[in-house]
Amino acid sequence: MRPHAEPAAPAAAGSSAPRDGGFHRPVLRAIVGTAGHIDHGKSALVHALTGIDTDRLPEERERGISIELGFAHLDLDGIGRVGIVDVPGHERFIRQMLAGAHGFDLVLMVVAADDGVMPQTEEHFDIVHLLGVRRAIFVVTKIDAVSADRVRDVRGEIEILAAGTPFEDAPVSTVSARTGEGVQSLRGEIAAALAGLESKPEHGILRIPVDRVFVRKGHGVIVTGTAIAGRVEVGDEVMLLPGERRSRVREIQVHGEPAEFATAGQRVALNLAGLDKDSIVRGDTVTAAATATGATLGAGLVTSRLDARIEVRPAARRPLASHVRVRVHHGTRETPARLIWLDGVAEVAPRSSGFAQLALAVPLVAAAGDRFIIRDETASRTLGGGVVLVAHAEKHRKSRGSVRPDLERLEHGEDATRLHALLTMASGLGLAPREAALAAGMAESDLLGAVASDPALSALPDERSPELVVTTERLERTLSDLAAMVVGFERDHPSVAGVDVEHLRGMVRPAVDSRTFRLLVDRLLAGGRLRRSGNVVRSPAHAPALSGADDAIAARFLSLVETAGVSPPTIKEGADALGIPIDRARKVAGVLALRGQLVKISADMFYSAAALDDIRDRLSRYLEGAGEISPAGFRDLIAASRKYCIPLLDWFDRSGMTIRVGDVRKLRRS
Repeated sequence: MRPHAEPAAPAAAGSSAPRDGGFHRPVLRAIVGTAGHIDHGKSALVHALTGIDTDRLPEERERGISIELGFAHLDLDGIGRVGIVDVPGHERFIRQMLAGAHGFDLVLMVVAADDGVMPQTEEHFDIVHLLGVRRAIFVVTKIDAVSADRVRDVRGEIEILAAGTPFEDAPVSTVSARTGEGVQSLRGEIAAALAGLESKPEHGILRIPVDRVFVRKGHGVIVTGTAIAGRVEVGDEVMLLPGERRSRVREIQVHGEPAEFATAGQRVALNLAGLDKDSIVRGDTVTAAATATGATLGAGLVTSRLDARIEVRPAARRPLASHVRVRVHHGTRETPARLIWLDGVAEVAPRSSGFAQLALAVPLVAAAGDRFIIRDETASRTLGGGVVLVAHAEKHRKSRGSVRPDLERLEHGEDATRLHALLTMASGLGLAPREAALAAGMAESDLLGAVASDPALSALPDERSPELVVTTERLERTLSDLAAMVVGFERDHPSVAGVDVEHLRGMVRPAVDSRTFRLLVDRLLAGGRLRRSGNVVRSPAHAPALSGADDAIAARFLSLVETAGVSPPTIKEGADALGIPIDRARKVAGVLALRGQLVKISADMFYSAAALDDIRDRLSRYLEGAGEISPAGFRDLIAASRKYCIPLLDWFDRSGMTIRVGDVRKLRRS
């Protein structure tokens, strides 16, 4: 299942058995890519380094040029095996080049000694710079065909090209792929360049942008790509996005070797079950079907709007205006988009950069920190590129004010600072921890650590079991607004016991989902800023005011309940005894309960505080001695009928005094 050629017969699923007599090669999580003008010898150079012919198509061999991406691997002494991606050099195949160039850890910038620096040399140079590649080796090829003076001249052209860029001090190697001169020296340069490379972290959701799809007879569909995040193992359930097509990983190869797993920074081939070749295209992304905790991913990773820092390159020739249509190349996908400079910026000149939003015509699977390229609408030249700051951005309204401060914090801040900026920009109260971690490009454990250690960040319901992460400022403002709504309602309706919880939720603008609303109410209750009776909440200072007539009825109702002791009248019985409507009786009973004179046991039953205290004392003493009590025993203990005993026992359970075990109650021990 070689990703660079027609696959060999795969080993058994999950096998990591190597070829070459059982020797286990170390695999460095690194990708080396080629770049440069057409016919400058990139594919020949890869063949000289690896012995692998990356031109696999008959047309490529007939015409002597690369049309599609080519793949190989290179074994380096002291380093291990690294993947190589060979890109086409012809300007007509720039989209193929862009599909392969993401994820390069090192680029071999190829310049032929006979031609020197050419237009595609410059465009490829711009592209690898914009994609954030920071390690490069300039390779002067075909040195056997020119004089030493000509080689020196080409070195001078390379110095001019690289001046003032991160590649200014990159080494220059001279090579002849035909004679082999310089090839071994170049291998040493590659090993030296990769020696200090840090392995990419495995945290985050698996993402493998697909750059090739084919069918291997007897095995089915195989996709290849560079893993840019996460980890995948044989047997894992995966999903292809956009579109949410599910599959299972039958087999894995990494840099041409069977493997049990693959991680970020490796060239990967996956044998996928349950899909046909026509259902997958270059530009799709293989991702995990669910998180480690079982949370479904899917469409939550797909975006149609990005906030980014975009650099305009000299090839743009003129300032890039806001609302211009461009083509975005991200991972292995290309999509039309509209570029909108933010904070009222009308245009950005070449060699400058600015914050922009990209409204995408075709969705992408993107994350913070991803690099991308923008080309003009006709795909004739590269205009610039950038880095994603907000992968799931919202349309920015002028009324919101400047977004620049938040984007600057996202661009340069530490974890907690970036998280605070993301949460500030979110339209809702906050984000679920998994969503926030994805958006911030952080491991979820690091995110929760940042929330716990930074007073400017908070979690609901708390840091031990967070369901939502928010800025402390927004949380406090929201809680205060919610508490103020309750006070305002009580002021407008002085005789009510409080406000119904669902009615209160309907008053909140913008609307919040029921789970978030419940978390907010729970926080207010826990902090003593609200009190609750059933489905009604009230402010601590609220005491319902009754009219003179209702106050007199309340006194009579209280007397009825107190006189009845352990067998008080129900709401209906009390209403009948007083000759009043049942709703009026329920109203005065609720007020008496809020005043602490009555205790609500069930929807239609209230006890006097004194009677309930006496029952609680008798039940506690009994359970301390006997250990348990049945409903019949409780009936005998308080000398009341079953009509009262069952609601009372249920109330003691809810209040935390007792616990039901089968048909008996026992004291609840803390």
